[in-house]
Amino acid sequence: MRKIIGLLMVFMIMGSGLIQAKKVATFTDILKPGRMVIEDDQIYITEDTTVYIYSSQDYRFIKKFGKAGEGPREFLRFVIVIPHQDHLIINSFGKISLYTREGEFIKEIKASGGINFNYQPLGKNYVGVSISLEDNTRYESINLYDSQLKKIKTILKRESDTQPTKNVIKILNSTLQFLTFENKLYIVEGKEFVIKVYDMDVKELMVIKRDYDRVKFGEADKQKIFKELESNPRTKQYLDVLKKMAVFPDTYPAIVSIFQRDDFIYAMTFRRQDDTYEFFIFDGNGNFLKKIFIPFVFQTAMTPYPFSIKDGKLYQLIENEETEEWELYQSEIK
Repeated sequence: MRKIIGLLMVFMIMGSGLIQAKKVATFTDILKPGRMVIEDDQIYITEDTTVYIYSSQDYRFIKKFGKAGEGPREFLRFVIVIPHQDHLIINSFGKISLYTREGEFIKEIKASGGINFNYQPLGKNYVGVSISLEDNTRYESINLYDSQLKKIKTILKRESDTQPTKNVIKILNSTLQFLTFENKLYIVEGKEFVIKVYDMDVKELMVIKRDYDRVKFGEADKQKIFKELESNPRTKQYLDVLKKMAVFPDTYPAIVSIFQRDDFIYAMTFRRQDDTYEFFIFDGNGNFLKKIFIPFVFQTAMTPYPFSIKDGKLYQLIENEETEEWELYQSEIK
């Protein structure tokens, strides 16, 4: 069942073609990148349990580090890079590893039991996600952890949209995401355009809320997902099972994801115009600044191709299907 669910999320393709943006580089060393972060001098690209470092000036390869395993300098299942102050926080399954900005190992901190991941700094503590199974029901929680990843308290807990034991997969019914920025915590949960903001002690500061006409999810959207699943040999054999488990919404959630860069908070929606998607931009105090459409490509139904924002430009790493190389595109945020 877990294999079926994993394959479903990998092959629910939404994107179409290459984005209409300026190509600035080609990377030949990577095969299947997961995430990308662009800083002043360096680019960090993750692939499974490896982190690649490139120059952000001339895009030359500098070094790579990490491999699969449970020991120091090893990662489980995936890696997420978070630049923080003068070092890097490397998330993998059940632990964080601290590295210098140049990719030199400092230390690791392991979580104590359970399924925990995606730790982000909040003051001297961390905020992270956990998954639990209680009375045959799967739950997702956002929690506050101390500096040694010991859980302090649960901030939010809800039933997961994916319930393997009940043969139910709610596809694109809601969003659950968070980020930390300037000692504040931002959480999106549910279908509406609502972002709750908390301080370091997880006391609610404000709610960013907008009236928003959500994008309709129709039969064509549903069939597009099933068609993609059927066309791929890895998922075709599970198609009948997936059709029975899948529960689709009448409308997409208001927010795809939220992220911060350059002192701004970005909220991306499912509203699309050709190869561009809608973004709402807020300052660090939650004040609305503007709404724009930016060239963007999705890799799966809820996951875009790797992207990052730096100095008023959005960068996205897109695979050239003809050359099988990964190309970096740049779009102005105006």
